[in-house]
Amino acid sequence: MNATLRILVADDDDGLRQLMRMVLRREGFEVIEAMNGLEALARARDCDPTVILLDVMMPGMDGLEVCRHLKTDRRFDGVPVIFVTAVDDIKQRNESLKLGADECIKKPIGPRELVARVRGVMEQRGITCLM
Repeated sequence: MNATLRILVADDDDGLRQLMRMVLRREGFEVIEAMNGLEALARARDCDPTVILLDVMMPGMDGLEVCRHLKTDRRFDGVPVIFVTAVDDIKQRNESLKLGADECIKKPIGPRELVARVRGVMEQRGITCLM
């Protein structure tokens, strides 16, 4: 396992966070979790994530607003952001991509697809995954 490859998973759905944590840990990633947008920002600043998975609809601060904050902070230059959302809305997808997201995944997501999308985004960004 390469512990330096950290994925921040921000979602207010405990069950989905647990599933993503199990899948990603099984693949060798270190997983940091956040239950809402404010917590996601704080954890991102503390943990130096390799990739950030953001739910769009979260209480307090939604994923789009979190992404706006991340993209204005130079510490996160080069850190891929992947939105995970239950909403299948072209307007929302376009907005997320305009904000600088690398990918937008529709829930529910299967374990293989999750891993493939994370690895694909890492590959696009030139992030080495030795797992």
